Amino acid sequence: MFKKSRNNMTLERLKYYRHLGGGALECIASRLSKNPKPLCFSLMVTSACNCDCDFCFWKSKKGQDDMPKEEIIRLLTEAGQIGYMDSILWGGEPLLRKDFTEICKASHDAGLYTKIATNGWFLEENPGFGQYTDLMFVSLDAVGKAHDDIRHMPGICDRVMSGVEYHKIHSSKMRIYVCCTVSTQTNFEQIKEVAQYCKDADILLYFTVNKAASVPGEAKNVVETELENDQLAEMFIKIKELKKQGYPIRNSYYFMDYIINKKTYYECHWPRIATVIYSNGDMLRCYDRKPFISVRNRSLKSVIQDPVFIETVNKCKDCKLACVGNYALDASGLWKLEWPAIKSLMEIAIT
Repeated sequence: MFKKSRNNMTLERLKYYRHLGGGALECIASRLSKNPKPLCFSLMVTSACNCDCDFCFWKSKKGQDDMPKEEIIRLLTEAGQIGYMDSILWGGEPLLRKDFTEICKASHDAGLYTKIATNGWFLEENPGFGQYTDLMFVSLDAVGKAHDDIRHMPGICDRVMSGVEYHKIHSSKMRIYVCCTVSTQTNFEQIKEVAQYCKDADILLYFTVNKAASVPGEAKNVVETELENDQLAEMFIKIKELKKQGYPIRNSYYFMDYIINKKTYYECHWPRIATVIYSNGDMLRCYDRKPFISVRNRSLKSVIQDPVFIETVNKCKDCKLACVGNYALDASGLWKLEWPAIKSLMEIAIT
């Protein structure tokens, strides 16, 4: 039923199993708890970015005050102390921060399974993060000039590919995922070229969908770049077939079937599992991007025990936006103990 793992049973592999298995158990623990029990610490470390992607939801956040290194390190340390299992550090473009390696080290030292998301431009200019990072998501929406055009950044595709090869050698313990955004700016032939690149380079591929909780006006072309449900379904029928053919696609069948069946609602429990913090320290509601609480100058533990936090997060299960987010959908399926979601996690764990 499952493909045999291509990797040896290394210490890093065992750490990855612990990350997946522990996350599943924490989802169940969160289900049994009256209050949210977050396990994932998601932090936008900077709002600055060198790209100008039309589909970016975060353009309106550019220029906001980023938290200083000392405050970020404090939060990561506290996250490890109070039971968070992993961190995801993103932007903007996180590698624009000259202190980003120190931030990754702090996450690593806190005992967190450390993940980063990057557009890949600075992978060789600021490479030190690799020794403290367990998993890297690097963006690649097409191959060649098509990707450069989507990101409005000439030469970025070549820099991504060169940077990936660099870190395969110099950060050999770090797992690498290519993250491909599916929008009206991509077509299936481009997606197949990305899948072939990942297969040839022996790296993993993960599709994100530009159809989420967008707020009109946040980015000039966000709505225009969102695929309709029928278009998404058609695209993921083909992506699912690529996965069956052996391309290294990490999206779960649970996630893909949700899109293929054109479902428009699921009970979301992602905010009970993940704490998402923006670069100025605010937590924002998914559905309107409005801040409801801040982590600045107070302990993380006091924030997640705050009645305002608990009330806001517990309301999310009634959200009608149905964000097409892989983590949100899979985690919510695990939270509800749905067998397709559990099976998909098992498939991912052993491939």
